[in-house]
Amino acid sequence: MEPRIGTIAAVIDLEYSADLPLNLIVEPGLDRPGVVLADCRFDNAEGGPIPGWLAVPSEPRTDAPAGVVFINSTGDREAFVAEAIAVASAGGVALSIGTVKSMDPVGDGRQSILAIRRAADVLQREYGAGVLGLVGHSAGAMYAGAVSGIDHRFACFVFESGMSGLSYHYRDSPVYEQLRAATPPELFAATIEAMSPYDAVHFVGAAAPAALLFQSARLDIGVTAAETEAFFAAASEPKELRWYDSGHVILDPAVFADRARFLGEHLGLKLG
Repeated sequence: MEPRIGTIAAVIDLEYSADLPLNLIVEPGLDRPGVVLADCRFDNAEGGPIPGWLAVPSEPRTDAPAGVVFINSTGDREAFVAEAIAVASAGGVALSIGTVKSMDPVGDGRQSILAIRRAADVLQREYGAGVLGLVGHSAGAMYAGAVSGIDHRFACFVFESGMSGLSYHYRDSPVYEQLRAATPPELFAATIEAMSPYDAVHFVGAAAPAALLFQSARLDIGVTAAETEAFFAAASEPKELRWYDSGHVILDPAVFADRARFLGEHLGLKLG
């Protein structure tokens, strides 16, 4: 499959005022040795507030810690909590969020992209984070791909079970076969047209100098090897692609070790 790469990303306005209030609310969560895990929410640049799990070291740091934003669509904000805690245990700060979900897939994608950037604002403005990393799973990986081309605060990105964009997924994946059949053709075509400008493939080629790690599953019924390779081919260097014997939710222990190695290398954290 040839990625539909064009200049359309240049006309999509994903900017917002740097002074936009976060209105961050942090509530007690779980105490772990050396780490505080807190339930939190903050205002998005558009739409409603974004809930998340915030992991920070128990003892405040005097330097600028590394920060990691995690975003997951399949398992929501809880899916990356253990890895967020690991980041905080290593002296960093981390925020785990889920993708925005409603009955408007186009608006959800736009708001999820903005939510990633606002999560980075939280880590930098409220917790003094310096260098940043971003980890996304599934739709979260695709939205992270969009962020990679427009927000160069991030030094590295991890795309787990991602592909070139949601418009490809809606159009081609067996996961959406029933939805395609039940939707009037004109409405489906209009949805794809509105969704495609936010596809990661329009942005990921401009991610440099950030380092990119693609983590993909050989048994993923929703993302084919060809789709993975097209996403990877569209991305800027430096980049690497690793495969795992797993389904869409990658449970191979190697995926966690590879991700820890990659984040540690690029963020200066001792993970794993």
